[in-house]
Amino acid sequence: MAYHPAVPLAELAPGVGRLVELNGKKIALFLTEGQVYAIDEICPHRGAPMHEGECEGLFVTCPWHNASFDLQTGKHQCPPAKSDLAVYPVRVVGETVEIDVG
Repeated sequence: MAYHPAVPLAELAPGVGRLVELNGKKIALFLTEGQVYAIDEICPHRGAPMHEGECEGLFVTCPWHNASFDLQTGKHQCPPAKSDLAVYPVRVVGETVEIDVG
């Protein structure tokens, strides 16, 4: 695994998405329930920016068509999405959020 520094932890607000780009990949970060989660930025349904989605608990809802995804697994929870999102391993080292983008 190759983790890369993404953002300072202090820059993440609970329940509010944050867009980062690492190694050419756009990733949406969410701080919720005391953990940081990283998912693909682009909704597989119609390409919506997932960092703009509503985060509630361990789920994020697409801002365009209300498809819901599990932040832990990336699995879609309801239509209209029929595909899952990629998730990325995250760790916090000191005060820095690091992501393994593969």
